[in-house]
Amino acid sequence: MSNFLNQLDTPDLEAMGIHGWPYGYSDQVRFHELDPLNHVNNASYLSWFENIRVRYLQDYGLSSYGRHDDDPQVVVRQQSADYLAPMFQDERYVVTARTRLLKPSSLIMDYAVHSGGAVRATCSAVLVSLEQDGKARRPHKDVAVKRILARDGAEMA
Repeated sequence: MSNFLNQLDTPDLEAMGIHGWPYGYSDQVRFHELDPLNHVNNASYLSWFENIRVRYLQDYGLSSYGRHDDDPQVVVRQQSADYLAPMFQDERYVVTARTRLLKPSSLIMDYAVHSGGAVRATCSAVLVSLEQDGKARRPHKDVAVKRILARDGAEMA
């Protein structure tokens, strides 16, 4: 993540009244994230979800996003977002992430944007771990599986 984002863990999030999320960051809306209606563009939310997803996958040890044979490609197979309330320039927000379901070579992640005591947007994504050739599936690293189960309380399938 860029240095202007403030990473948050479970105690930080709970102190902010955000419960059930083990991983997040706080930031504020920037001018370039607005659309012609002067609220956050839907593509900006997807960028926020991508930013937290990449950092989460790196921090949990699922992928370093390197091009090394020992590092999987973790790709988004499917993603769905719900935009619940508009957000505006300079508004402070928190983006959260967690793994809900863990399979041997895929997982389902949930995300949310919180601001002003309310959830403004949610997203769910199916991620698949692939070999560097981008074709064959690759099982998740054991250390990453243990972290996800311990931190997120994900269901194992």
